[in-house]
Amino acid sequence: MGFIPDWALGVGVIIIAITVAKTLSGMLRMMSIRAAARNLTPSDEEISELRQSLDAVQNRLSEVEERLDFTERLLAKQRDSERLGSPPR
Repeated sequence: MGFIPDWALGVGVIIIAITVAKTLSGMLRMMSIRAAARNLTPSDEEISELRQSLDAVQNRLSEVEERLDFTERLLAKQRDSERLGSPPR
């Protein structure tokens, strides 16, 4: 199994967080532009769509966090075994 540097995991999480933030920001901006064009508040359907999108993003982010935690545990376990040395046969 290849070694993944700790900083690479952190960078990955940051990139995902930025992507999520930009996506949600763009969706909110688009909804406000539509509402301003109609001079109305967002419809219940649009709000429902946004909530569903937000739920999906939160679920994906939770999965990424779980994978990151798992990877960190594997790396820590690998480092511990390397530090202790392999058991004699």
